[in-house]
Amino acid sequence: MNMSNDSHKPPKKIPLYPLRFKEILRNYSFGNRNLVKIFNKQGLPEDHRISETWEVCDRPNESSEITNGPLAGYTLNECIHTYQEKLLGTEIIEKTGLRFPLLIKFLDAATTLSEQAHHSDELAKAQGLDDPGKTEAWYMIHTSEDAIIQCGNKEGQTIDSIRKSLWNEKTKETMRDYTVNSGDAFLLYAGTMHYTEGGVIFYEIMQNSDVYIPLSFRSSSEKGEELDRLRNKSMEGVHIEDGFDCKTRPITIDHGSYSHTYLLACEYFSLERIDFETKYKINTDNSKFFVFTALEDKMEIITSKTTTKLAPGQTCLIPANTGEICFKANTKASILKAYVPNLQKDIINPLRLEGIQDKEISLLGGITELNHLDNYL
Repeated sequence: MNMSNDSHKPPKKIPLYPLRFKEILRNYSFGNRNLVKIFNKQGLPEDHRISETWEVCDRPNESSEITNGPLAGYTLNECIHTYQEKLLGTEIIEKTGLRFPLLIKFLDAATTLSEQAHHSDELAKAQGLDDPGKTEAWYMIHTSEDAIIQCGNKEGQTIDSIRKSLWNEKTKETMRDYTVNSGDAFLLYAGTMHYTEGGVIFYEIMQNSDVYIPLSFRSSSEKGEELDRLRNKSMEGVHIEDGFDCKTRPITIDHGSYSHTYLLACEYFSLERIDFETKYKINTDNSKFFVFTALEDKMEIITSKTTTKLAPGQTCLIPANTGEICFKANTKASILKAYVPNLQKDIINPLRLEGIQDKEISLLGGITELNHLDNYL
């Protein structure tokens, strides 16, 4: 994917710095305006739903626009093509080239989010799709009392039983129920069936992909053989596994002035939460970019040359060549840290050094044969 317009590429002489973006909005029927209320997001339209805010995105014809500093007005895509590994990092360039690997959003499922799943990389390629597959993860920000999501299949389900449920418009009855609370994390590998009747607001991280497998055809105008063909095509992408559990078991390491919680991890992305008292420091090593999203308290992101303000619900991309960064807040603060990991170097080795057993590390990938961490443990 190359959407770069050479006539509007930023000059290389502008040094990179932490980048803030204008949210890309979605007005889907399942949403409301809860994201605006919870995060006090400013400058968003008042005349329609804010079902999703795409915080960091580089899709064809839709790339996040930078809002801060001398690169304001340029898009993420334009900057990627100008700065390349300085922005993305050497490990990312090696994995995905100049194609941005992630899409990060907030999602307000105030009402029903329909029955669906997503393609694997292999299936997307086999079907000739432009995008790769889509593994995604949800981190619950706010849940109504007794809110439930459905993910994966219940025990005892088979290809035949799910096929029958799809033809009878009852796939949600085959899915496993989870009563959810704020702070719960779920890793939905490609092929995982999912659905919710609403009452949840979550942070979502995913492969940069828009592939979709419908598991309900109530609103389809197709009939007869064509409808059967579409249903059979959907069945090709559904993962069925007894014992499947996509709710991860986070691991928290206490470092005194801050705590570091590993929420979930797979080859495509890692999601972690940092809770700190006034200051938290990290270093980039040119290998990868990081995306930080503030959850609690306002803060500043301070580098050797810049200061960037971040409020709850706002997101910032830290380029790979940034160097030392200090997050500074007046009181206790919380941020989400997202990136594309080297599982051995970034997840397994640090946790082993802290005395965490392999069986606990594995649970960051859920309980499933699809677990990427198990390939290294």
